[in-house]
Amino acid sequence: MYRPTDTPSDIYIWDWVVRLCHWGLVATFVTNYFIVEPGRLYHEIAGYMAVALISIRVAWGLRSANPNKKGSADYASFSTISLSKLAFREHLQHLKHKQIPRTHGHNPFGWLMIMAVITLLLGLGITGFMMEEIDALFGNSTLEWIHSIMADVLYGCVLVHVAAVFAVQYIGNIQLVRPMLTGWRKR
Repeated sequence: MYRPTDTPSDIYIWDWVVRLCHWGLVATFVTNYFIVEPGRLYHEIAGYMAVALISIRVAWGLRSANPNKKGSADYASFSTISLSKLAFREHLQHLKHKQIPRTHGHNPFGWLMIMAVITLLLGLGITGFMMEEIDALFGNSTLEWIHSIMADVLYGCVLVHVAAVFAVQYIGNIQLVRPMLTGWRKR
């Protein structure tokens, strides 16, 4: 997908589905963690929206990547996950040489963060649903504690994610923020 404002050498990294899910999750997390009171209607709505967005992103990631087509679907596909020792070593070497290839999507550490965030968001959705919709669990202090701990761990992941994006962008000499805003990365 080429736009007149982009140069022919720009690379389309993140499609609109990935960006919509990412920024929608940012909005629902900020809403639930910082703005609305837990247990209220807006908290529940934002929580269900987060579960819907993470479900869409998981479904989008499970689509098969087309090996003959280099495009954003390939970067978003879970089939591109590589968590081997070699993948971690290569990424660290790219950082050491201050040159991450422009055609890379998520690095192995990024994929680990994605898996953690998916797990935490689904866990928050399940525990939130259980506390609100199952009468026998309403007000259950253990479930509330688990839900609260998962929210705090997610907040920690968010802080690590934001710091890592800016650190890797600077150290690795690669655009990471622009592609998540526009979809495009300059070569």
